[in-house]
Amino acid sequence: MVNKFKEKRTAISNSIWSDWREQLRESELVGLQQRLEKLEKEMLLDWLQWNNPKGNYTDRKCIENGVQQISKMKAVEYIYKEILRIHMKRKYNAFSNTHAQLMFNN
Repeated sequence: MVNKFKEKRTAISNSIWSDWREQLRESELVGLQQRLEKLEKEMLLDWLQWNNPKGNYTDRKCIENGVQQISKMKAVEYIYKEILRIHMKRKYNAFSNTHAQLMFNN
């Protein structure tokens, strides 16, 4: 017997992974700065807010909390640094895991 609910749930969860914010997070560093500069400010702020829900990034949240609004160039800078940090963390973890496996295999 086929569980149709489970099939639909799988299809929905796959579409979540194709979210543009997730794709941006996973994107290559080559040409990233130029791609970010082409995006609208609202999209950049939306990504920052999605990446850090507790932060004050969108204009509305900045106004509500009495914080200065973020310019488009600052948003580009923040996103670029965050994606770079994510890539560096992955490379470090991959290197340290490989190194640990080599130590235990010998």
